[in-house]
Amino acid sequence: MRSSLLTLMMVAALSSACGQQRQTPASGQVDTQQLAEDSREMARRYAQWQAALRAQALKTGDNEKMPLDLSDEVHYRFVLNRLKASGLSALNAPQLFVRLDELHRRLPLPERPMHAPGDGVLAAGVTATADGMACGHMIPLGLGGGDDANARFHGTALTSCFGGSDYGYVDLTAFVTDEDQMSFQYLASESHEEYAGKVLETPPLALSVPRQDDKLLLVDSLAMAFNETTGEEQLTYTSVSATLHPVPGLGEGDIVLEHPKDLLRDTPEKHIRVCLERGAIGGYLDCDYGLVRKEADGTWRPFPASGATGIAGVDVAATRASGGATGTPTWIPDPGAYFEARVKPMDPSRFQLPVRGHFMPHVLEECQVTKVTSKVAAILVDEGGWCDAGTAAGTVVGKGELPWTVTPSASGEYPFDGILDFGTGNCLMHAQNVRLEMWVYTEGFCPDPYGGEPEPFRCPSKKEVRPVDYKRGCLAEGTRVTRADGRSVPVEQVKVGEKLLTQGTERGLTVTSVTRGGESNPLVKLRDEQGREVRVTQTHPMVTAARGVVPARELKVGDAVVTRTGARKLVAVERVPYAGAVYNFALGTPEELAGLGPEARTLYADGFLVGDSQMQEALEKARRVDARALLTRLNGAWHEDFRLSQARKLARARR
Repeated sequence: MRSSLLTLMMVAALSSACGQQRQTPASGQVDTQQLAEDSREMARRYAQWQAALRAQALKTGDNEKMPLDLSDEVHYRFVLNRLKASGLSALNAPQLFVRLDELHRRLPLPERPMHAPGDGVLAAGVTATADGMACGHMIPLGLGGGDDANARFHGTALTSCFGGSDYGYVDLTAFVTDEDQMSFQYLASESHEEYAGKVLETPPLALSVPRQDDKLLLVDSLAMAFNETTGEEQLTYTSVSATLHPVPGLGEGDIVLEHPKDLLRDTPEKHIRVCLERGAIGGYLDCDYGLVRKEADGTWRPFPASGATGIAGVDVAATRASGGATGTPTWIPDPGAYFEARVKPMDPSRFQLPVRGHFMPHVLEECQVTKVTSKVAAILVDEGGWCDAGTAAGTVVGKGELPWTVTPSASGEYPFDGILDFGTGNCLMHAQNVRLEMWVYTEGFCPDPYGGEPEPFRCPSKKEVRPVDYKRGCLAEGTRVTRADGRSVPVEQVKVGEKLLTQGTERGLTVTSVTRGGESNPLVKLRDEQGREVRVTQTHPMVTAARGVVPARELKVGDAVVTRTGARKLVAVERVPYAGAVYNFALGTPEELAGLGPEARTLYADGFLVGDSQMQEALEKARRVDARALLTRLNGAWHEDFRLSQARKLARARR
């Protein structure tokens, strides 16, 4: 359950004073004072744990996970209070609290010398257990800009279990504390739980905190995972902190981004769309960036079937002006926003994204920067979809680095300009919404005020771009589609404004956009019992008699698909190589679609009933986890907790 975001002024009253009596929170409210007291004690234990690790040269770094021992009363109280703040109890999560009670009554591990990380007693009351489930636990917290008066941060808490878990939980809570970490003031919190999953991430937490010389932002997190098959459990704690010292001249933040951005701001989706192999060349335009081929004579060809030399942003002004008297614009690339591939032609099977901007680390003048590195992650925004990498929101589906262009200048500015490469993956075949997390790490040394050796530092900065998507799904060149008057024409001859025949009536829907491009994957070739054949991309929506709309790659021999002459069985389903152009259309004006369902956006391609580009997107983003399928993977001990969690989600959605 999400807690409301409280400003620093609202929590100022939490500061303790001599003789002040503790006020009991109203029913249903988060006991922020208790959370602050718990985190203050956990921060003290965490510092002891880290000091013990460093003394034994077992681990280094400030963002390590500390194992929790629930036979320790402080750890147990901390876990119960954090769950209570998240809205969980023995009534709505019975198995979870049974497991916690078992761990609470378990005898503590005997004290013994430490030989490996996470094995043994590190400090008084701090017990570590082996990381058998191989679960990570971290807090990606980045500086999100700010000004002289306020520092802005955003971050999440993330845990991932390599072997999966029956139940997983992670939360994130933010406090303002003093440099000795003795006084804690609650700011905000987020939490997330999941069943039969591997990756969990809390919703993003955005904070704007007044700058103060003697204050820190401290963000801590509890993570839990239980695997009934192996009998393993993992409970860990971690925290990160950031200074709130005034830093003049911050401007808009460390990472200044020129591209990518939402160029066609008036599109209904309100997102950044990268058209990897194909895009709308006329009519309704929704591609902010697309592949282009720069010809020898200096002309540009957008969305070429082959031979793309780079990625270009759309020239918004020129594109809008191209509509002229007809009102039908044509996608025109912007030479000033062209990003050339290092190796030509571009490999369309890779997820690539244009980026341009610069990084300005904000460090004290007396400190020396020695190294700047970056990591960029593409992360699923919505639950569902078809990516092999995962279907849970928060799943990382692409990893890359910023393309730095020059050696750092004397002014401390680090420019980047080029094509960021995320590699390959079948997520490229779907219009999945992702967000980009850009992390830049500044490393160096600051002088020791006592005259000792220089102190090392490592400062993270973060920029988030959301959402970004990309699209595929088309018909092979030469495929004949049926006009509203009953005549058929090749797809490459269809123009914006014409009407194509849709399902079940002689009514036609107006073509509002024409998409063209290439295809690097084999097409699906279908043949029905009457000998009709059609070639479509693997993700193109096909209408079946029994299962409704499915992507073409899911069809098999014997399936009945809808054609102009009724339902017909498939007698052949093949994957065939293809090197030509592919086309698709968006169908229906707002007036034509009024009162019609999304299933109306269909057309006949070589006699087969198929979906248009809008149905394609809806199909790819509509897949959700089937509760029945999840229950078959989930250990029976957790079935009741899962059903209760689903009921809580439904109740929240109805509020």
